Amino acid sequence: PFNPTRGYSPATVSEMVHDPAKPEGKVFFAFCFIGATFIFFSWYPTQLRNAYIGDDALACFGLSWISIRQFIPASGMMLLSIVTVVPSAQAAVTDEICVGLHLLGACMLFVGYFIAEAHCVGWGFFKSYVGHQVHESDSALRQRAFCLTLIAVFYTIFIVLQVVLSVGKPFINPEDADKWGELEGHPGIQLVDTAHWHVKLLKVASYGSEVICGICLILSHLIIWYHCEERHYDLPEELDNLCSKLVSDPEKRRKLAAEEEEYGEDSEDEFD
Repeated sequence: PFNPTRGYSPATVSEMVHDPAKPEGKVFFAFCFIGATFIFFSWYPTQLRNAYIGDDALACFGLSWISIRQFIPASGMMLLSIVTVVPSAQAAVTDEICVGLHLLGACMLFVGYFIAEAHCVGWGFFKSYVGHQVHESDSALRQRAFCLTLIAVFYTIFIVLQVVLSVGKPFINPEDADKWGELEGHPGIQLVDTAHWHVKLLKVASYGSEVICGICLILSHLIIWYHCEERHYDLPEELDNLCSKLVSDPEKRRKLAAEEEEYGEDSEDEFD
């Protein structure tokens, strides 16, 4: 029913992928949840020297910074991927609760990761609070700080545009915004007409700033992985027999060592 030259543009990624029954919703949930699971179970804040700052550095309520980095961003990513939103004009009371949980997840992901990483590398005003040593090269620290700056800039732009689009007057004339109402033949509240071009451009800018912010967050993780020394470690091709090392009785230890050696010789014969 609306002008075909002005198609509807979502103002956020969450609005675009809010329906889990549609392809974009399925893909968003799959990649977000898988990525969050991998990040959570990697335990990289405690396993990589260029992310580990020790457990004596406390943030608040007795929580260490590495605990915050481990649990907050990944959990927030899971939360926002599972609890989706609907356009505000169509939201009932229960939908508003879901919107609140979704926003909480987004804050945990973006703000939680930003603060933990900023403290780790000493970005901006965190520099005066850093009392730890990060095992990282200067060039890598500059790259990580640059990603943080981009996240801060584009997330701020996104928040400002969201406030402008949500408040409306005096920034936007209500007549120029999207119009929602009842539509014959369709249940509930439906989109009746799309926003004028200047409002549409604000929505596109809001959407684009959120996308760029997300890309910078992914890039920040990739930079940490790329510069970590652990990825260059050459792991042993065979694991040690811990049982032979933990047994206290020398006689039993020699027996286990002999059995291990005999097993190794039998394995070599099979391969020959």
